[in-house]
Amino acid sequence: MPADKTLAKLKDIHLPPEISFWPPAPGWWILALLIVLIIFFFGRYLLRKHERKKPAKEALRLLKVLENNYEKNHEDLATLRNLSQLLRRFALLFFQQEEVASLSGTAWLEFLDNKGQTTEFTQGVGNILGEQIYQQNPDFEMDVLFSLVKKWVVECSPAS
Repeated sequence: MPADKTLAKLKDIHLPPEISFWPPAPGWWILALLIVLIIFFFGRYLLRKHERKKPAKEALRLLKVLENNYEKNHEDLATLRNLSQLLRRFALLFFQQEEVASLSGTAWLEFLDNKGQTTEFTQGVGNILGEQIYQQNPDFEMDVLFSLVKKWVVECSPAS
């Protein structure tokens, strides 16, 4: 048989089918799983961080409301008692109830100083929140007391 006829009987080269994008290789599945897990845990971390900040934000919002009410009405005793209540409610959220609930007077002021790492409650303007809170006409500076309570809330918040 002549060489020309033998070559004519040859069939063309068959190319393999094109590589498709689906299904992906196992490495891509692993990478996708890792990305999903990272997004999930990072989202959970951000959500928990946001949840931990909520009580402090709410306390600061209530403090601002008290401050605005005081500027309008200048009711010293009511504002003073509301500040004391706000501090106690905030402390009950983040510290053990047995440790906070029964405190009053000097023990309460020492607790506030200890947790806030200050001496402003036992020796400064915060002293008014001890036994003097029950006096009819206590003498104190409300603006300084507002800033002291705000500082304590910010420093004692576990999210800070």
